[in-house]
Amino acid sequence: MIDNFNLIQLWASPFPRGEGFYFDIYSLGFFIVIYAAWIHLSAWVDEDSSDVGLDVSFWNMSVICGALVGGLVFWGSPKPILCFAGLILGAFLPVVFYITTRNSVVPEDKKLLTPDHLKFLAEKYLKIRFNSEGVKEAKNIPIRFIGKSSDKNKPGGDTKISRVEESEYYQVSLEVIYEAFQMRATDVHLEPGKEEMSVRFRIDGIMNQREPLTRQTGDAMVNILKVLANLDISEKRKPQDGSFSAEVFDQPDGDNDEDAPKKSKKPTILDFRVATAGSVAGEKMVLRILDGSKSMGSLKKLGMRDKLKDQIEAIVNQPHGMLIVCGPTGAGKSTTLYACLSEIDRFQKNVITLENPVEYQIENVTQIEINPKAGKTFASELRSILRQDPDVIYVGEIRDKETAEISCQAAQTGHMVFTTVHANDSVTAFGRLLDLGVAPFMIANSVSAILSQRLVRILCPKCKVKYRPNPEILKKFNLSPDKYEFFYKSKSEVKPEEKDDSPPCNNCSGTGFRGRSGVYELLVLNENIKNLIRDNPSVGAIREEAVRTGMKYLQEDGLRQVVAGNTSIQEILRVCK
Repeated sequence: MIDNFNLIQLWASPFPRGEGFYFDIYSLGFFIVIYAAWIHLSAWVDEDSSDVGLDVSFWNMSVICGALVGGLVFWGSPKPILCFAGLILGAFLPVVFYITTRNSVVPEDKKLLTPDHLKFLAEKYLKIRFNSEGVKEAKNIPIRFIGKSSDKNKPGGDTKISRVEESEYYQVSLEVIYEAFQMRATDVHLEPGKEEMSVRFRIDGIMNQREPLTRQTGDAMVNILKVLANLDISEKRKPQDGSFSAEVFDQPDGDNDEDAPKKSKKPTILDFRVATAGSVAGEKMVLRILDGSKSMGSLKKLGMRDKLKDQIEAIVNQPHGMLIVCGPTGAGKSTTLYACLSEIDRFQKNVITLENPVEYQIENVTQIEINPKAGKTFASELRSILRQDPDVIYVGEIRDKETAEISCQAAQTGHMVFTTVHANDSVTAFGRLLDLGVAPFMIANSVSAILSQRLVRILCPKCKVKYRPNPEILKKFNLSPDKYEFFYKSKSEVKPEEKDDSPPCNNCSGTGFRGRSGVYELLVLNENIKNLIRDNPSVGAIREEAVRTGMKYLQEDGLRQVVAGNTSIQEILRVCK
């Protein structure tokens, strides 16, 4: 037994200690860096696996288990090289396996860690420039640009165009424009950022983000397109607008035999309207794509119900009057009026159009393009064409009082006038004309009908999902649950917990929609409505009278598309308020 003296002596003696610093500061720092990178990658795997349709739970568990094994090896192994190798493999090897699996189900342009993706990362972060001549020879993109001042029959006939074609960034411009054509884009947006140029396509009315370009490549592409459109490349602050064209040639099908004869079909002609604007980050460019090869559509192809189509045909063939088509920008107003022109016998009637710009060439129609810079406005040109003995006049848009009054006068003096107005629905179009200063009696005596419209996206037939609608939704729209048991919706509208692991649909590029169709609201002016406009132009009273005489709202017409399985209720509610 230890006595008190020995205890005091032991307590007073210094306790033997080692040298300390059992944790190497560099090893600990290495572990923290790898752990921080792993947190970022694991969050990306969780989000990306849900987006591409892979098993989220499986890959999350794989990444976590790999990191745990790597951590155990790092802290338990006696040799430093095993510590570091085990930590790196445990943290990153499951992510590499995930990327390999992911690349097998996504399109080519979405694959990661490919040579093209590594080159893009090197250009973006390391500022390394690669020689693009090899890429230009390797890829044969079936598209050729035609500058505004060049001859279509002489490729590169203009000196400026020839210099543009020699640029190392010319290939990138071809690739972006050809991709937009393949994706059925109507607009291409090039938006500058701090370090990169954002590329977005408007497809079926919705903006879609594409692979961004480096800032240097993006600025070079903007300059190339400005040269093609005959714009001043030195001016980057003031807005400019121009145009150019392109020819798209047929590519032989990759599944066909190489010895098979190539198609001799004429190339597709694309027209581009270019608009630039200076921003804080740099110069932004927007390109509107117009497919000149598309023929003018008919009313039947616009998605109108039969009764509405018959009403429009009767109005279009009236000897005089005014048909107004209203809706927001991009609602297809011009397309509808082109279809109306197709219903007219253009060989027996003199048809003249005023457009800004002329989008499609129409046979046996005199088309005049508005140019405000040259003094050619809607009002001035409309006044002059009344002396050209027209039977039908198409005015691209009513923007001011003078154009509105001349159009109304033309409709009262034996001319049929087609025009557009920016308004939310057919009834508020009257308020728009009144705001412009047109007299109520002039509106009542000239306007025959007002057609309001929207464009809704059509569900992809290959991946649309069948479901049983909520009874409350059916009750809200006065639909019988017994008669309408099933509706359809897009795969993108399915809840995350209900999604399957199938890869994205190639037909719609994973959006769930392909193409658009119209929903309509037609207001035909009868004598009661005309008297209301003359006496007391009240929007509420006009709407009540229109509904009483059979006018269907946009949502009601949209339900016809839902019941037919062409679109979803969510899409109708998104477009029609």
